[in-house]
Amino acid sequence: MAFFQTFCVSRATTPFDHAAIETLLARWRSNNERLGITGCLLLAGRCFAQVLEGERAAVQTLARRIAADPRHRELRVVSEGSRAEREYVGWAMGYLHDVSLDEDLETLLMIPQRSAVVVADVMERMRPDPVMGALR
Repeated sequence: MAFFQTFCVSRATTPFDHAAIETLLARWRSNNERLGITGCLLLAGRCFAQVLEGERAAVQTLARRIAADPRHRELRVVSEGSRAEREYVGWAMGYLHDVSLDEDLETLLMIPQRSAVVVADVMERMRPDPVMGALR
């Protein structure tokens, strides 16, 4: 079975604190589990990056819902396509807070067509560690 994966970035309309993110993650994880979607969310400064993977229709429907969410703006899909297997098996929604990636996400928001290296670097940082079972 092939899976569909999308990677998008956006800018928060207001700052998010740890408690707000934890509350949202609980809801998103429950929804993603129900929809058969796995992935990871990265918060860096006021920018988000998100990888979603699963059945194409479910991922695209969720991506449209995210794009319409007023908590963020300037959503850019910077990578999407089919994959033979999931990268985030068992992760209804992983979470990484890494302010050192803020400039990279800003680059993806401003010039997504010229940033294949940045996309690869950010996605690599968001991948689960196969040995530790956690984010790197």
